[in-house]
Amino acid sequence: MRARRSTTIAVLLTAAFVVPACGGNDERSFTETTLQFSERETDNFGFTDAPPKTEMGAEGPSEFSNGDQLTFSSDLLDGSGKDAGDLDVTCTVTRPGDFQGSSENCQGTATLPDGTLALSRGGHVFGESDARGAVLGGTAGYAGATGTFSESEESEGRTAYTIDLLLPE
Repeated sequence: MRARRSTTIAVLLTAAFVVPACGGNDERSFTETTLQFSERETDNFGFTDAPPKTEMGAEGPSEFSNGDQLTFSSDLLDGSGKDAGDLDVTCTVTRPGDFQGSSENCQGTATLPDGTLALSRGGHVFGESDARGAVLGGTAGYAGATGTFSESEESEGRTAYTIDLLLPE
């Protein structure tokens, strides 16, 4: 009988001290932050042509085939036009077509003074002037970040980026 009572007391003590420490309010709080940049092209561009090979013109490839890859890097500028970071992107063609009609899966990294952001976008990436993508995470000041980004063409060679983030507190 004494062993049973000791076991009951141990279970009750465990429930009294451990269960409250395991949860209760699991709500995480986040801070909303918006970052805005303009992209300045750098002419850092690469193209890997998977078979079947395509013809290259003055504006680049005439057609894309499955598995073709495009890579580029650009400068990110703040509102005053000063360098605020870098954007490095690799896009893989997933549906063949011309520049406007093909589909791509693009992964990128925005390297900023407070850390990096992992970005992703898919679909008709090159065929849309205004587009949205996902923020998949970040490092340093952006650790645990999620959110979205949008891009719109400002002028030839210039794209505006708005990055809406949720940062854990």
